Amino acid sequence: MYQSEDISLPPKNNSPQTYAAVWLVSGIRFWSLLALSLHLAAFYLPEPVSWSVWPYTFFPPWLAWGLAVLAAGLTIPAVASAVGRRGARLLARLRALNWPAPRWWTLVSLLAGLLFWTARLRHLRWGDAYMLSVALSYPDLNLRVVYNWQAPLTVFLHQRLWQFAADPLLGWPVETVYAAVSIGCGVVFVWLLLAFSARLGRTFLESAVIAGLVLTTGAMQLFFGYVENYTIISVGLLVTAFLAWRALEGEIAPRWPVLALSLTNAFHPSTVFLWPAMVLLVWRCWRRGFVRPAAAVGQLVWPPVLVAGGVLALMESGGHGLQALLGVDRPGGGDGIWFVPLFETTTRWQHYTMFSAAHLLDWLNIHFLASPFGLPLVGLVFSAARRFRLTLFTRPAERDFALFLTTAAGMYVLLTWLWNPDYGGQKDWDLFAPSAFVYTLLAGFLLTRFLHTRRTLLQAGLPAVGVSLVHTAAWIFTNTHYLPHD
Repeated sequence: MYQSEDISLPPKNNSPQTYAAVWLVSGIRFWSLLALSLHLAAFYLPEPVSWSVWPYTFFPPWLAWGLAVLAAGLTIPAVASAVGRRGARLLARLRALNWPAPRWWTLVSLLAGLLFWTARLRHLRWGDAYMLSVALSYPDLNLRVVYNWQAPLTVFLHQRLWQFAADPLLGWPVETVYAAVSIGCGVVFVWLLLAFSARLGRTFLESAVIAGLVLTTGAMQLFFGYVENYTIISVGLLVTAFLAWRALEGEIAPRWPVLALSLTNAFHPSTVFLWPAMVLLVWRCWRRGFVRPAAAVGQLVWPPVLVAGGVLALMESGGHGLQALLGVDRPGGGDGIWFVPLFETTTRWQHYTMFSAAHLLDWLNIHFLASPFGLPLVGLVFSAARRFRLTLFTRPAERDFALFLTTAAGMYVLLTWLWNPDYGGQKDWDLFAPSAFVYTLLAGFLLTRFLHTRRTLLQAGLPAVGVSLVHTAAWIFTNTHYLPHD
């Protein structure tokens, strides 16, 4: 339960932890106000350079300013204290119902599903949405897409759902099938996140901060009836992280998170970049005596081999096997070129070079749209820990899980920098959006291990979640409008 004390931050002693908390909370307040300022500046900035905050212009000015003022108020200690006290009273009333936690998780996830449907996406502008809506239901059976190496199991699942269920029974177009799967995945994602946060958090407030940060990311748009191939893998990433935590706690064998990542790869190969984190996880399980060396190697190798073999068999059965993978359906998008070019662009699918200002600006917009607090929070916590020479973790499982998440997040962020988005960062934002779930989960976990009092965690978590919610609300609202596809 929250403490009802004033939550201003004069240090009560001269310990490094106290000054580090002051430094970190001040940094979060500053970033919160800066993020809100960027949103308000969107009304005066050109969309091509500020497209991550451009959705805020869909709000009328009075609402945009009103929400910004309310969110900014959360950086004031007295306001945060009042919100904390009200939250504590509400929590006490809810606990009086004596409902088991899974019942609450189910209720919240079902209500989230209702929100996902009500505020669902109403257009086909982003990514390959329009192409998928046409290709998977094309009248000419010889040209209809059923098997595709860009997202093997995802495309196959959606196409078969449309062809054998949604179209003959409900008359749904392909985009409605994608929307339904998106919302269903969102319900599962919310339930799993609440269950996972309850394990990661040592108190209700810690769990709420972790869940709140992830649930208010811009990447949550993927569950609002989104038409693309990245919703299922977002659930897969969360399942992988949850199982990784349990493996590092010694509760399950490491083969289970390995299998989860292998299946996630089968739904979209962009997640292959996360394998260094899985190698690290199995190594840590071996070092801590959870698995023998030979078993560790087997549990790391056999799941991806079996899943890859199954996917290859499926694709070969459809006449779209290795020959297609190495030919017409090779990775790399429209031009078959994987990475952003170093020195010059040579095709219409390349929009900038690796170290250009345009690339940096696009990359910053991608991550600000997907999670305005994820990477900044990670950077602030690591900077504070180094500046004040603090140790964040007291248990090996927590330390190893942080290493796992840091490696996974680092590899995913590296992918977002190196990989060439065919349509540019704005239209292809969804290709990189799932990375936000990984590094925002890391941010929440680090924050709860750095701030040891309810007072400091409340005043750090409230502005972060509040500002992130305003940001994402604008993004969701924008996509309830019709936006023409290119």
